[in-house]
Amino acid sequence: MKNLRLITFYIIFFIIGCEDTDQNEDGKSDIIDEQPTIPCLKANLDCQRTIELTDEQTFTFDLFSTHPLDSVMLVKNAIIFVHGRERNSNEYFKTMVSAIESLGQTENVAVIAPKFKNEEDVYKDSDIYWSYLGWRYGNNSQPSSNATRHSSFAVIDTLVTKLASKTHFPKMEKIIIAGHSAGAQFSQLYSAGNDLDGKLNDISMSYWIANSQFFLYTNETRWSKSISDFSIPTSCSNYDEYPRGLIDKNTYMNSNSNIQIINNLSRNVTLLLGEEDITSSLLTTTCYATLLGDNRFDRGSKYFQFLTKYYPGHKYKKVTIPSAGHDRNEIYLSTAGLSFIDNEIIK
Repeated sequence: MKNLRLITFYIIFFIIGCEDTDQNEDGKSDIIDEQPTIPCLKANLDCQRTIELTDEQTFTFDLFSTHPLDSVMLVKNAIIFVHGRERNSNEYFKTMVSAIESLGQTENVAVIAPKFKNEEDVYKDSDIYWSYLGWRYGNNSQPSSNATRHSSFAVIDTLVTKLASKTHFPKMEKIIIAGHSAGAQFSQLYSAGNDLDGKLNDISMSYWIANSQFFLYTNETRWSKSISDFSIPTSCSNYDEYPRGLIDKNTYMNSNSNIQIINNLSRNVTLLLGEEDITSSLLTTTCYATLLGDNRFDRGSKYFQFLTKYYPGHKYKKVTIPSAGHDRNEIYLSTAGLSFIDNEIIK
């Protein structure tokens, strides 16, 4: 009987132990507890982490990461990969991890995929969130009645600052902000407006802008089909307002003058254009949008022409990815895409 009671005790202890290591009540693992294997390469809850944004009020922000951000990590590169309109950061994490795995660089590159939540994504009171379009423009968080609000770009500032810490990342040499589609628009706007690039001592920053349909124009001209050149539109109102132009910029972007934003065109930005991204699928066709070009490939190409004509000192590069449509995997996991990534990261 004594042996039976002992066996029963072990069975109960084992069950309780298993339950304690499972998920909490809202279906999310407690990432503050035991860290997963490093690098963490699965797009699941093991690789999900939470950072705190602390001011007068403390907010929490979720992301996927191959490496913890508060321990000593010896990677030389970090890629912050920003999701598109579907806010599927887990899938974006999976894509970039696959790329880095293919290149054999998982020990050398930290991959981070932030999630900019809308109100419908909120699970707990401390979750920070933005409006449907606002996150991609660097707008302040919602609701507008909050005394403390954070720009979505300020969240990237926080991540960059963590990655630039010599305490936690003593070998860091390069931080890359990458995106696809709406995430690419986010990344291009951030490249123009952030105040960290060039101030991280020996750490460089780069930006990968894949298949965006919108770009920040820094003067009032746009492409004119009638003259096959750039000119000032006369029949389209509000076309030059932010985030399409420099009129009525948001709070984050207003921290820089228009002249400084123009000077930031000298930053290391690459336009990655899918050669087959020429359809009208989910393409905005309003007046201000059609001024940019007929499709995403055309709009990216026209923007590069714009920069070359008006700002010959720009440092943008344009890379065409053969056979790639509007698909992040066709860009970043293609032969050309992997070759590009391999050349960009520091070994």
